[in-house]
Amino acid sequence: MTADTGRRLAIVAVFVAVGLLAAGAVAGVSSLGEMGQPSGDDVLDKTEQRYDTAETITGTATVTVVNDTATQTATVEYAAAEPNKAWAAVTGEDRAYEMGTNGTVAWAVGENQSYGRELPEKSAAMNDTTDPVPEENVTAALRGTEEVNGKSTYILDLEPTNESIDAPNTTLWVDTEDYRVHKLITDDGTNRTELTVEETNFNVSIDDSQFAPPADRVAVTTVETYETYDAAQSATDLDLPEYDNGTFEEARYISRADSTAVVQQYDADGENVTFLTATGASSYLDDAENGTAVQVNGRNATAVERDDRAVVYWTEDGVTTGVVVEGTTEEAVAVAEEL
Repeated sequence: MTADTGRRLAIVAVFVAVGLLAAGAVAGVSSLGEMGQPSGDDVLDKTEQRYDTAETITGTATVTVVNDTATQTATVEYAAAEPNKAWAAVTGEDRAYEMGTNGTVAWAVGENQSYGRELPEKSAAMNDTTDPVPEENVTAALRGTEEVNGKSTYILDLEPTNESIDAPNTTLWVDTEDYRVHKLITDDGTNRTELTVEETNFNVSIDDSQFAPPADRVAVTTVETYETYDAAQSATDLDLPEYDNGTFEEARYISRADSTAVVQQYDADGENVTFLTATGASSYLDDAENGTAVQVNGRNATAVERDDRAVVYWTEDGVTTGVVVEGTTEEAVAVAEEL
């Protein structure tokens, strides 16, 4: 790929992404020196090749994010393996968490919360794990050389080839010998993010367990979509409500270790109507704010209005049924009574 047509900014995107995980001073820049130095685009090409050809990458970086009101610093440990595995652990001044994907499940674990989601096949792979973020066409200008942590580096100022793209100012420090990244700074006018790479290892052995969600802390959510009511009902032991006054659009079957739910979507004369049938939901709904007691066909229920929508729900024998409409509580109750 030539400098004229732009290029994929592979490793820059990687390190920007790692830096954003944590949000959680350029000094002594030398002149260009003697003639015969490579162009910025040549250096960027070789940097991309250095990372694109790696089967695995591990490393540690320090990330500092500064704006007018605060400064945050974090340490990021990271690993990536082809074709679609990634992991990062972020330790900050007041928090720590991990996140990753093994290609089929994306997950995150914090101090008091965790998340796990099975990825659809069409999005499970990220094209190139050592290049996991959206592509961006850029050109690079070589500004000079400088030592970073005792290593000689090229200083590259990066700009998008498309002038209509509102990209942050980005500067990259690349090793003059083996083209690994030592530092990156981005500044969008509000936040200035500085990432200093403390260690990088290429093509080291990484056990697959590094990328798997911790089974004792992450309940993985799986989602299946069905295009007919009969198909959705066949997929679950739950008794799903039937609605004759609308057109069935789809149903999503959502499963976690401690609960299951089926969400049905209907079109009722241009209005969206949603039905929820779930186990393990009552503990989440008991503390619903601003709930109002209502009756649905003689059944005790709770109604909540928020953002031009109304929800009515009730729980019987451990199964919660909910109705969501674009409208008022009275309209939600009326739909619920039609089931």
